[in-house]
Amino acid sequence: MFKKTRRYFSIAKVFFKYNLFSLLYKDIQQNYVSNRKGTCYIDVERQKNARKLRLAFEDLGVTFIKLGQIMSKRPDLLPIDYVRELSQLQNKVRPLELEEMSDSLEGFRAGCSIAEADNETTVSEFLSNFDDFKRKPIASASIAQVYEARINGKKVAVKIAKPGLIDQINVDLAIINDLKPIMKKVGGFGNNIDIDDFLDEFQDMLNKEVNLLNEARNIKRFEEIFESEKEIHIPKVYDEYCTESILVMDYMEGILVKDLDTTDQKTRTKYAHIISSSYLNQVYVHGFYHADPHSGNILLRDDGIAYIDFGAVGLIDSDLRRNMLNLFYGIYKKNVDIAFDAFLKIANINKDEINVHKFKVDLDTLISIQNFALGERQNDSYANLALKYNLSLPSDFSTLERSLVLVEGVCLELDPRFNIIEDAKRLIAMVMMKRYSPFRAAEYFLLEGDRYLEIFKNLPQGVNDVIETIRGYRIEKLEEKTREIKHDKMIENLAKYVFLSIILVASAYMASQSEGSLATLGVAGFVVGIFMFGVLFLRSQ
Repeated sequence: MFKKTRRYFSIAKVFFKYNLFSLLYKDIQQNYVSNRKGTCYIDVERQKNARKLRLAFEDLGVTFIKLGQIMSKRPDLLPIDYVRELSQLQNKVRPLELEEMSDSLEGFRAGCSIAEADNETTVSEFLSNFDDFKRKPIASASIAQVYEARINGKKVAVKIAKPGLIDQINVDLAIINDLKPIMKKVGGFGNNIDIDDFLDEFQDMLNKEVNLLNEARNIKRFEEIFESEKEIHIPKVYDEYCTESILVMDYMEGILVKDLDTTDQKTRTKYAHIISSSYLNQVYVHGFYHADPHSGNILLRDDGIAYIDFGAVGLIDSDLRRNMLNLFYGIYKKNVDIAFDAFLKIANINKDEINVHKFKVDLDTLISIQNFALGERQNDSYANLALKYNLSLPSDFSTLERSLVLVEGVCLELDPRFNIIEDAKRLIAMVMMKRYSPFRAAEYFLLEGDRYLEIFKNLPQGVNDVIETIRGYRIEKLEEKTREIKHDKMIENLAKYVFLSIILVASAYMASQSEGSLATLGVAGFVVGIFMFGVLFLRSQ
């Protein structure tokens, strides 16, 4: 409770420092379409306020940095200026001394027995497992620090999670959960999204990133995806050195995109196509992709490229992948109808829920830009189109779109005339051929064969069940009809008895009168009534 109270004061202090309370309320509630190149007062002020929010999140540490990063993937949550600014959140922080990281070394097991691995590991014991270990980190982020070392003469990268992360994150998550009603009321976030689902997704992302064994599994999966690609390099993981807080992998050599200034344009264009092709392959073929592919996580080498930092990954299910590929296919073929149908499936809406004509006109403009524009980012057009028509895109789509925007930015930095649709054409053709190939059909039949065999085996019993059901239904309906007939007949007979009773009473009354003719009529009516009573009684038996 004391930690939580102290953290509340820290958060409030930072928010007051940047005057965020009033600025955020004003900007979030303002219904105004801003432009990144706008120079009017509203544009300039909103851009300044977005920058203040980014700086505040960086001051507040790991939880808020990650929160800002996930919010930058959701243009349906924040104005576009805030989305752009939060996507630039820097994860670089002051490095800790290796001795300050000692709590994260606990359980390190390389070269130790299982019993010894459970004991506390000192810094010196940890260092003894390496031929050489440089104590100064080569990178420091909010979650971990990376060091250069050697194992059996081979250079490796050692990633160590910072101690105390779980406690700090849990306190911050508790505070964010406390603030949910305010976020719904003031920010209006509950109107467009399920804020509980959003925060659950955020918590799940944090849980995965603080456990470095998750990153180790991600690396192995990427290694399998690109094992036959000579131009794509993924670091090897040293399993015997890995724990939840320590990840040891190959040290990947290479240079950053920004350091490629003196290289000729042909080489730069080649790197751009390698990056975009490999990324499209991750997304549309495997449905498993690097979720943070900025220029710092892609190294350029003489023999291709290398990906690093696999803490954040994305997954796309088969249905979304198929619909997105169909959208790309429609854009590539310049067919508005194909792209339109795919977009509606992604957004999970029907045609009667939007203005079809206006939507297709805007989609046609997007297709034109995607096919013929050069030197422009185009992948964020999908989110803008969805926002214009108040469509709710799945969070997986938003995460992927942000990643594609990052990749597109890296490729444009390499080649100002880059257009991702050129690389997409080759991939689309390959995937379409594979999707409808006889081998895929045979594979599908084999995979589904057991299910269909079970259906055929149960078919006779199923048919018999249907027949019995129909027969039972007919018998039930027949019995119900019989009951209705009996009921109607009983009502009819009762009415006849009542009528005859009235005739008998009337006839008896007339027969008791003194006048001869009236008495004679009464006697005759009484006799006839008695006779009809007898006939009716016999018929009812």
